[in-house]
Amino acid sequence: MTNLPRFGNFKIGWHHLLVQGTGILVTGGLLALASIFNANTMILFASELSWLPVSGMVILTLGILECIEAFLAKEAREFQHNVQVGVLDSVVGGMIILSVAEDLVRFGMMLAAFLITRGSVRIIMVYSLQLPNKISTACAGLVSVILGVMLWQQWPFTGGWFLSLCLNIEIMFRGWSTVMFAFWIKKQNQ
Repeated sequence: MTNLPRFGNFKIGWHHLLVQGTGILVTGGLLALASIFNANTMILFASELSWLPVSGMVILTLGILECIEAFLAKEAREFQHNVQVGVLDSVVGGMIILSVAEDLVRFGMMLAAFLITRGSVRIIMVYSLQLPNKISTACAGLVSVILGVMLWQQWPFTGGWFLSLCLNIEIMFRGWSTVMFAFWIKKQNQ
């Protein structure tokens, strides 16, 4: 097996990634707070799912953007990373939106599988592709896995607001990882 080359200077501006990451971080944070403080809201006729339909729309949008970035990637590892994450997010985001009338327990199992898979992929990809900021990205992946296991075990809560909270914390950590990556790029280009 050949070693993949390390990251060199990036053509993409760190400002773009910083804005993108901050937007994802703030969106996830606001939706997480809304899941806690306005848990009984009804969106898309889903009375028990709190803010999950909106979270599904965010995940779907992020997945579509990842797929677009994959097709614009110039390196094979960027394509691999973006297309895998993009397809997973697009499929699950669409399933969340289309499954708002489903049973809450079944819905929770789907989200648990997504969070465990998403976190595991993030941890594996950061080491296999030799991505920078290994610790922050791996920690974000570990948080996703832990939240997924909590949903799978239905602990400590089983309500729709908790499902929404876990998914939005995942979105928040995704934004945080992007912000950390932007700062890494800034440091590399100095």
